[in-house]
Amino acid sequence: MKMEDMDLRFTEEDIVYISKYFNRELIAEGPIRKKQDNVFVNKIRKKAIDKMNGGPKIKESNLFYIGSADFMVTENNGNREFVILELNGGSSRGYLSLTHAQTKMLFNAYKEAIDNYKSESKTKIVLIATLPNDGLLQEKIMMIEYLRQCFEKDGQKVGIFNTSSFELSDNINIHIILSDYNLLLKHLTYKNNYIQFKGVNLDIIIGDGVARRFSIIDDDVKSNWKNINTLIINFIYHITDDKSSSYLAMRFGQDILKKYRIKHLQFAKAFNQAQMEEYLTRIITEFKKNYIIKPCGGSGGAGIQPITSKTTINDIQGILNKSKAEFHEKFNKNRICYPYTIQEMADFSLIDYKNSKRTFDIRIYVVQKKGRIVPVGGVARIARLPYHGDLKKEEFVVNITGYKGPEVERGLGFSKKSLKKLNMTEKDLIDIFCASCEIFNICAANFMKIISFNEWDKLLHSEN
Repeated sequence: MKMEDMDLRFTEEDIVYISKYFNRELIAEGPIRKKQDNVFVNKIRKKAIDKMNGGPKIKESNLFYIGSADFMVTENNGNREFVILELNGGSSRGYLSLTHAQTKMLFNAYKEAIDNYKSESKTKIVLIATLPNDGLLQEKIMMIEYLRQCFEKDGQKVGIFNTSSFELSDNINIHIILSDYNLLLKHLTYKNNYIQFKGVNLDIIIGDGVARRFSIIDDDVKSNWKNINTLIINFIYHITDDKSSSYLAMRFGQDILKKYRIKHLQFAKAFNQAQMEEYLTRIITEFKKNYIIKPCGGSGGAGIQPITSKTTINDIQGILNKSKAEFHEKFNKNRICYPYTIQEMADFSLIDYKNSKRTFDIRIYVVQKKGRIVPVGGVARIARLPYHGDLKKEEFVVNITGYKGPEVERGLGFSKKSLKKLNMTEKDLIDIFCASCEIFNICAANFMKIISFNEWDKLLHSEN
């Protein structure tokens, strides 16, 4: 696989093919990657960076290195606006749907984090976490191979390990451990402000889902994250994991985001079922707009349910039961789905796809590069089913590798041709590129303010 001046020993297609011999079914992202126009994206990126005067400067560089933001296009009285649906942190996926040059930008963000880390020992220990039975495992494999070649080119010796094979060696400069959440959690401890794996201090964790699942560090992250010696990519995972906290960041940064036509929607946060029932009762009886509910730390649309004008108070219990059942089916019965986010539903902009009208969203990947947050590229994702206004989940959930399984053909790369399909302009995409960078800088700049916020009960009373 050619990635600028880096030749990897294998391609994504090689890994996907070979995985079948190990009873794995990986999802090839090549069909989306082939729809990307790297020259076109380079032009959009340059214009976006110029519009932001080089990209926002992040004050605390260790808070954020890489992430993605999902947008929806909406129309308001004939004026085009954009809604930020959610943020994704250091566990973002879909990297190989981008061009090789763009994928390299993402991988280099991780390398920059490793390079910047000042280890107390002669070697650095890097843990790269993945989902159990990850359908995009090839992304992690190719990232590790890329990092290995980069570090070896710099004259460093790299050791690559799995959960069982890891062994500390003084002869290795950089230890890279690849492990899935189910296997690694039982080997994690927290001592002397380090997250440890099998009793060995970890220097860097790539995959903030580890931190979310390792709740023993929560208090330290929230009180003084700088005291934690292990670098978590990203430390702002409490914001990107919790959609209501992401929306709160957007609220704090409204003035900045307005420049890029970002529309603010009403939202609330319910910490338990009683509070959830109270909010939904108010929405059904007092509000005229449609809302959706989203469980904490969800993925692939699991647990998302609409609250429409047709919903009655008698429907509340059934909706909550359905949401929780779907969430627990995707993850496990012990995973906590609260707090829930309740958000006003945006007015969808529709496109023509397979002789029908469909909703879609735009995902933009961003990285920190030498202290500034810059856009990389992205994809458009089209909904599974035609839009009829019934607000069935398949009408507005667009995940390609999540809800109801992979459907890569619904993904579009960025090009003039795809923009035309989406009824978007270059100016639209430039503004979305800019907003994606600004929102992560807002999260980092307001990190402590957001995670200590305690006036959630007042938000649903606020005006748009």
